[in-house]
Amino acid sequence: MKKYLYQASLLAMTLSAVVLTGCNNLSDDDYFKDTDVDNTNVEVLSTNQTVAEYIQGRSDFSQMSALFEKEGIYEEMPSSGELHTVLVVSNLNFQSPEDEDANVVARSHVTNISVAPSKLNSGDRLLMWHNKYVTVTLDEQAAAGNLIGHALFNSSTLTEVIKAEDGYIYVISSLIETPTSLQDYINELDDARYSIFKDMVLSSGGKEFDRANSKVVGVDANGNTIYDSVFIYTNEFFDAKNFNLSSEALKATMFVFSNDVINEALKEARQTLHEWDYDHKTVLLRNGSLDSVYVGYSSDKDLEDWILKAAFFNKVYSAADLTPNLSAEDPTDNDIKSIYNIQWRTSVQELDLDNPVTLSNGVAYEVKSFKIPNNRLIYRLHEEFRYYEQCDADQKGLFFKTDNLANFKVSTNEVAPWTPLSGVWPEHGDSPLTCKVADATVAHFQMDFTPLYSRANSEGGFDVGAMMVPPGTYRMAMGFKQGMTGISVQLFAVAEGGEEEECGNKVDLTLADGSTTYHYDRGATLSNALPEYYDKNDERLTAGSKNPYYWTDGGPVYTEVTIPAVNGQNAAGRDRAVQLLIRMTSENGTTAGTLTFNHWCLRPTANNY
Repeated sequence: MKKYLYQASLLAMTLSAVVLTGCNNLSDDDYFKDTDVDNTNVEVLSTNQTVAEYIQGRSDFSQMSALFEKEGIYEEMPSSGELHTVLVVSNLNFQSPEDEDANVVARSHVTNISVAPSKLNSGDRLLMWHNKYVTVTLDEQAAAGNLIGHALFNSSTLTEVIKAEDGYIYVISSLIETPTSLQDYINELDDARYSIFKDMVLSSGGKEFDRANSKVVGVDANGNTIYDSVFIYTNEFFDAKNFNLSSEALKATMFVFSNDVINEALKEARQTLHEWDYDHKTVLLRNGSLDSVYVGYSSDKDLEDWILKAAFFNKVYSAADLTPNLSAEDPTDNDIKSIYNIQWRTSVQELDLDNPVTLSNGVAYEVKSFKIPNNRLIYRLHEEFRYYEQCDADQKGLFFKTDNLANFKVSTNEVAPWTPLSGVWPEHGDSPLTCKVADATVAHFQMDFTPLYSRANSEGGFDVGAMMVPPGTYRMAMGFKQGMTGISVQLFAVAEGGEEEECGNKVDLTLADGSTTYHYDRGATLSNALPEYYDKNDERLTAGSKNPYYWTDGGPVYTEVTIPAVNGQNAAGRDRAVQLLIRMTSENGTTAGTLTFNHWCLRPTANNY
């Protein structure tokens, strides 16, 4: 298990046993009191000097020592009253930092923890004085105790270890390069290339001046104090998930979306919805969204919301973690979930895994291309049998093919319209299609129903047509009137040539009298079965009312059914939509005097990506 190294573990670390042995190869800089210590196969030079005294006494550390002197590091060491681990670079490898970076660079090499070599583990994170972490990485030899040349502090290789009176000195091959945090990285993104993503991340937050941690650097001509300013960034979007982009304790992964890939994905999504004939559907609800088909195109805001919620993960993923297993039988094996539980499928989306950006509190990957998943473009397909009355005679014969059924009519407001929240949600009632068995002496009857849509046209009538459904996996539900027994349902995909292909086995819907499972669209047995944006726990709703029964998916038919891509793909690689057929049959007649058909509903599953 990877560990965070805090001061609380200091005592145990510094009291670990050390065996002293003689040494004949010390230089003048090492002083006569120094000895070598063999600590887990690592040659450790031991001195009874303090860390500061030892660094100041080594001539090959003079440039690093001068940096510490200038930036007040030595002055802080005694006053801190704590042990230290200090990272040092010899003059041969030392490169003077820019003046404005000098203090941060100096403080990035000191931590208030005394870490013995035997206590180093790959993945340990040392919190340095500049309030950022340095990560320890060990290869196989280092893990076996051979640290010299095989242990890294960030990207700097360990070359020597000294145990001082008040801590350890680790000599490394180059100055520590401290990565920026996720917050800083986002702030520094090029506006010309990343403005959409950057604005999405920052728009719901703000920044506050942190006076306590801002350094006074002078006074201007008007007598105003000038600060080397530090800001605290706030963002409710991330705060809700306890995901602080600035926190050095965070260990996260971020996907970065350029304007080009966002615009291309939105363009492809719009074009796909147009090809599916979904950009004109259906009942407009609040917030500019659609219930049956989710579009929301006033500003692409809803689709952009998916992008933002899909971009952040509360663990560090390596390139290997994000490399898809293309032979996986279950496509969800290639799924990861963001902090907002948004599904990201690595076998569909494309990341630049060759160039990860290491950050102080995580890692970032550039998104090379992506698509909005089907199960985000489509919220649910939910249509009613009452469209029968809006069909002409030919359409009725085409979309409602029946055997031994007669007396078709639509019962207006058989269930009275109601709304759980007036002025917010529209009133919704049930006007089902009813019919009777033509010859009650014959047990068999059948309806081959083509799911259809109906849109009011400019001439005062209706445009009616077959609902084209994108291939993929769905949960299927339907609504009847309680008491209808003995009906079987089976779903078919109908190719452009008219061939029927089974989507699933026949399902027998044995409905017990008195059950509300299939009672119009008032079914409440399925989870996640309400209209988009509807929250049955809204504090404005009447407690204990029929809130959970409002305009639901209905009763279960198929937990998951696959609609095959019988019409191939479009230019963008999306499966082209297909026509469906719902076959409802009975070989045992019915005890109901009247058959009542309310609605059908398909809701995309996680596999419909």
